[in-house]
Amino acid sequence: MLHERDDGETNPLSRVMDNYAFHFFVRQGGKLEDWNDDTRADVRMELVRRWRESEWIRHFRRQSNTAAHPTRWAGCSFEIGNVLGVNILDKHPSPVSGADTARVPDQVAAAVTSLSTTNTHSTTPAGPSSPSLDSNQALSSSPEGSGNYVHSSNSALLPPSSAPALSAVPCVETPVLERPVSRAESLVARGDRPGVAIQSETSIDRGNAHETVRPRVHYPDDQVVDDPPLEGTSAPQGVLTPPRNEVVESSADATSPASSQFGVDEIILRDRMLVRVSYTPLEGLPRDFGEVEHRYTTNFHEESWAEFLVVWRGLRVEIYEDYTLPGREFFTGHKKLAFLIPLTSSRTHVSLYSFADLTFCVHCPPTPVHNGRSKARALFHGSKEGTNVFIFKIKSRTRAEDWLWHLWRHLRRRIPPSIEINYPATDTHLKIDIPLGDAANLDRSYGVFSVNNIIETVRRSVTSACGVPSIVFFDSNCIKQDLRGSKQLALVWRLEDQLQWIWQPTDVQGNNRQWLVLCGLSLKQGRKAPRLEIRTVDHNREFVHLPDGTRMEEPPGVEGYLDRIKAQGQRQRIYVSTHDGNLFALSPNDANPPAPPSTHLSHMLDGLTDVNQYAEAMFRNEVERGVTQIHSAYGVMDLRNIGSVRAVLPEAQQEEQDSDPSINADEGGVVGLATAEDPLKLRLRRSFEIVLVSGRVIRLEAYSCRNCREWIDKLQALVTYWMYRRKEDVTLEMDISNTINQRPRLTPNLPKHNSHGSSTPREAPQDLEASLPSLTSLYRWCTLSDCKSVIKSGRAFMRSGFRRQYKMSQLVLVSGHLIHFHVRPNSALHQRRWRDISLLDAYVYSGYLAALTLPREEFGPSDPTPPRRYCDGVEADEPVGDILFVLWYRKPRTSTTGGQASEIPSSSAKFKTVVFKMRNKVERDAWCWALGCEIEKVVRRNKEREQRLRETGGLVNISHG
Repeated sequence: MLHERDDGETNPLSRVMDNYAFHFFVRQGGKLEDWNDDTRADVRMELVRRWRESEWIRHFRRQSNTAAHPTRWAGCSFEIGNVLGVNILDKHPSPVSGADTARVPDQVAAAVTSLSTTNTHSTTPAGPSSPSLDSNQALSSSPEGSGNYVHSSNSALLPPSSAPALSAVPCVETPVLERPVSRAESLVARGDRPGVAIQSETSIDRGNAHETVRPRVHYPDDQVVDDPPLEGTSAPQGVLTPPRNEVVESSADATSPASSQFGVDEIILRDRMLVRVSYTPLEGLPRDFGEVEHRYTTNFHEESWAEFLVVWRGLRVEIYEDYTLPGREFFTGHKKLAFLIPLTSSRTHVSLYSFADLTFCVHCPPTPVHNGRSKARALFHGSKEGTNVFIFKIKSRTRAEDWLWHLWRHLRRRIPPSIEINYPATDTHLKIDIPLGDAANLDRSYGVFSVNNIIETVRRSVTSACGVPSIVFFDSNCIKQDLRGSKQLALVWRLEDQLQWIWQPTDVQGNNRQWLVLCGLSLKQGRKAPRLEIRTVDHNREFVHLPDGTRMEEPPGVEGYLDRIKAQGQRQRIYVSTHDGNLFALSPNDANPPAPPSTHLSHMLDGLTDVNQYAEAMFRNEVERGVTQIHSAYGVMDLRNIGSVRAVLPEAQQEEQDSDPSINADEGGVVGLATAEDPLKLRLRRSFEIVLVSGRVIRLEAYSCRNCREWIDKLQALVTYWMYRRKEDVTLEMDISNTINQRPRLTPNLPKHNSHGSSTPREAPQDLEASLPSLTSLYRWCTLSDCKSVIKSGRAFMRSGFRRQYKMSQLVLVSGHLIHFHVRPNSALHQRRWRDISLLDAYVYSGYLAALTLPREEFGPSDPTPPRRYCDGVEADEPVGDILFVLWYRKPRTSTTGGQASEIPSSSAKFKTVVFKMRNKVERDAWCWALGCEIEKVVRRNKEREQRLRETGGLVNISHG
């Protein structure tokens, strides 16, 4: 039992209470400047009061007069993630020790101003900066598979020793700082020494304005003292503006490694991947062959998708398949060589096929293999004319980037002389030259174009641009606003309405990816080149604006035990849990309720557990507990389908929980019914009804009258929030779709004063080059960082295989699995229809490739596409090829102990396909990206298994061929 007395500021209980009191104070809307000793004492007393009035203590007080620690639940409702009045799923300022509690406002304000860095989910305040690391070391030090590779006020872009921070000082108050020079000899005048520049130009755009500022730069042989860095920052790892004689305007030689660096049989890359092989008699295919070019190219002879072993060995790419005759691979010692791609041919080209799923394409002349020609593939091997087209799909998105980047460089593709970085929040641009240096490699460019160097260059551009009218890359006030709390800065490549976050500093094998940023140059789809942007991301709860202008934040989820009252008076015991706008129904045996707070207190007070580490463990366990509940759910209901939540008795609807004595008099459960004068009326007072939009009513009974009131209030808040949240999401999707398609809305929005049908010109779509800062809401950073139980959810038409009927399904993407529920028109609770789809061996491809797999009678490139309008207001007229994607997967084998077997499936093993039809292209792209990112995380969690998949199978010795 907790007591109000404060025995000392150094005991563990006091420190825990101080941390929780501060977090609780901030969560309730308190201001940092109001935090003092008196406020701390008041908040601690409030937490003690809540603990004493909680269901655990009240239940056991009725059993005995002693305040024993409860270790099991007493049948009530719980706010998801709430422990002792603080929701651990929220992001809070860093906790502090009891001795430093009075200085909390100063510490938090300093963290916001100086943008000090810590781990995304860590609650430890940032420490002093250490000596800077080399760029490559800094990249490799980030944990593999982490989605926290960002620069932030409370989240490290790189480890604190090497992550420079942005200046948050207002630009108007900061003069241009001249860097002091300290060297033994005088500076040589510009031009007296070849290859050295004292100043270089950095071009900055802001809206329609365009100016040029000249920040000073220095080079390794000049002993120039930089501007004093901010506290907790370090100098950049390289110079982002090189000497002019090192800037190659468009040299193909600057990107191609020497051919002699590869041995004849040296293996550069090797992976299992899906491959679609095609042949066309044409020889003039575009160099950047992609999805759009494929749509308008005819006379293709195509094979179906199949999984191959693809090996880049020496100056060729070898594609292997399994032998059709069992046991032949055992006797030959290698797999069957199916295709060859010569990398020495001038007709061999590589390009990105689709930015949505990161499929890439290689087309080359037909090349024979030396293991006997197949008559079925005579066109691919023996033709003297025509072109072979290979489309590759790898499970891991970052692995696809690595393949594409290395092939792109090897085939002598050109690197531009500069890269333009955009900041959508202020619609400004910064152009940075690429220091190519040695034509044989890009090691210097890799070091310069690291994430922390780019962020540092942005900071220096702010300082250099101060005093220049309208030429500021960042508005300092905008920085403070954007980076307040848990918001972070991250780099992303954007192509139209699609984003590809730069988030994995290591590859799937744990090796450093020096080309983390520059590999985006190869992500050019046809004639469309991606743009590098800096965007702000966060993990805070979302919010919506109500019609009266009130801002409503996302309410926390709710869960608990309920009795469902059916039409005939039958009772069904259920457990209900809400996640991401969905209400899941579980059996009580699969409830997996949260641990009682006494369990957490015992761990935090035993003196052996670090409070901050335990808070992180609690956060991860809470997210995993939600995933387990969703796996066990037998039904789901969309909260947007609920019209209202009301009490069964009209008088109970008007009661206030704290003022009505009848609510507090109900002890709950069987004990309360035994002492009640009218048990039937008490049951009705405990009951509430969920009224669906369709008119159906679901009656549920809570444990007590107090719990009934809590369920009504919390569910109604969730219903209100998700109703308006969906409206805002629909508006966002429509605006993005209209901007990308460059057309007005199918049904124009008429102003209120023109609602009688008078002629009104249609609103013009935004510029195609618009910054679209709202894209961050579709491509959420939470998808990469596993900070929520539900990664993505929504409805889609889906079917198993290519010839079955489409059925409406509710999709829920969780860690490692895609769960789907069958949506029926007259069903209040959508039941689970099929088994979960495991993403362990899964591929996602979309667009025209998905349409080609359909039966011919279902898809024709010239088929008309009538406009469509859905019940929630979504309008679309995209063709079928733009709204499809296919999930190709294998069922994981289970071992005798119930877990997944570690056997490696052959590339010819059976697989299953699921076709998804979305409502518009924006939805499809967002789902493809979310599924691809989750498959990426699954690949990295199973590193050893993926390595065995990669190494399985022998190779043919064709070094003399």
